[in-house]
Amino acid sequence: MKTVRIGSGSGFWGDNLDPAIEIAKHGDVQYLAYDFLGEPTIPTLQKMQRKDPSRGFVPSIRAVVRGVLPICLDKGIKILTNAGAANPSACADSIIAAAKEVGITKLKVGIVTTNDVQQKVEELLDRGVEFTNLDNGDTDLGRVRDRIVGSYVYSGAYGYVEALEAGCDIIISDRATDDAAILAPLVYEFGWKWDEWDSLAVGILAGHLIECGAACSGGISSLWREVPEPWNIGYPIAEVHENGDLFITKVDGTGGVVNKVTLTEHLLYEVHDPGNYLMPEVITDFTHVEMDEVAKDRVKVWGAKGKPRPTTLKAGIAYMDGFIGEAESSVTWPDAVAKAQRSIEIIGKRLEMVQLDAEELRFDMIGVNSCHWSAAPAPDPDINEVRVRVAAKCATRAEAGKVARECVMLMGTGPIGSTGQLNTPPPREVFALWPTLIDREEISQTVETREL
Repeated sequence: MKTVRIGSGSGFWGDNLDPAIEIAKHGDVQYLAYDFLGEPTIPTLQKMQRKDPSRGFVPSIRAVVRGVLPICLDKGIKILTNAGAANPSACADSIIAAAKEVGITKLKVGIVTTNDVQQKVEELLDRGVEFTNLDNGDTDLGRVRDRIVGSYVYSGAYGYVEALEAGCDIIISDRATDDAAILAPLVYEFGWKWDEWDSLAVGILAGHLIECGAACSGGISSLWREVPEPWNIGYPIAEVHENGDLFITKVDGTGGVVNKVTLTEHLLYEVHDPGNYLMPEVITDFTHVEMDEVAKDRVKVWGAKGKPRPTTLKAGIAYMDGFIGEAESSVTWPDAVAKAQRSIEIIGKRLEMVQLDAEELRFDMIGVNSCHWSAAPAPDPDINEVRVRVAAKCATRAEAGKVARECVMLMGTGPIGSTGQLNTPPPREVFALWPTLIDREEISQTVETREL
């Protein structure tokens, strides 16, 4: 029976890239899937591209080329990744340049690009189409139209499959979904049709479980006390058989753990409705998923069911929404909490005196209430130290700049034990996200190839 093994190369931009090398060497995989993108990543990279047309992709892809691509080419392992982000074409150029640096002389790069979503948004706005904000129901996107930074859509595995059919060694895309790079090899290898909903659901289940890397092999788990060697954690591998059997495992001898707990935790991660997990290719029902630990670090997973794909695709429209000014200062024992509260009072009065015009003003005591805020329990009065943080969201950079300027005075006027302003960054721009839906018929993918 034909079997396909797909390794998770990364779960986010900045992730540890070493486990993928271990998978490529010892994981007996045919594919490596790298997910690099999160909600704020694309707008950041779109902004970078506007400043420099040669940028706009995830620069970590160069480390992938240098560290693992030679191994993959030697073993026939294909790489799929959304590292192209806002600029897949420039990403391909960077891959080819990095490949030459490490002595690679033959390489075929697939480039999957979604049509210009920002242009499409503008066109649809002109046609009077409403873009309902999925978070708050607002339909008036026009009020922020002049502040839009960029738009993107979560595209599917279709372009990846076309590039695999073209024989590409490494395939890059823009904002393909996290699951697409795992689903595509299964569609390609097993010849699944795009309306075989239950088969596609198996691919989505596999993709959802491994796309965040270590998150299903012991990372960010409730078992954190028990996870062996988290500093050497093995990233997950999805093994899928032609009959639809799915196993999640990792390379023997690596740290971490794959069991029913770690997989169940991740199965529910970022899932609003387990009965209707919406992806571009299929709607998956996770409510009947079952698991069996068939061996150490090897779990069989089954029970996902598929429904016809949605008629819309999720889009993100990022726009400029002011500036944040912030500053931090530490106070020490004794009476650290009381000193922090006094520092907050002083800064609050100063910001009133300079007439700070803020849409939102927040005071946090890091180590006391910065995570749970009003729900935090009463702090230990003998706590060793407290970090005071002041942040304001303002319409202009100049107004946001008042925060740091006024907080500096704590060096001279704050309580004894104040350590001064160790962190007063300049005001930073705020990106807001308008999550919405676009008719899938308005969106298309194109695939091109480049060869070395």
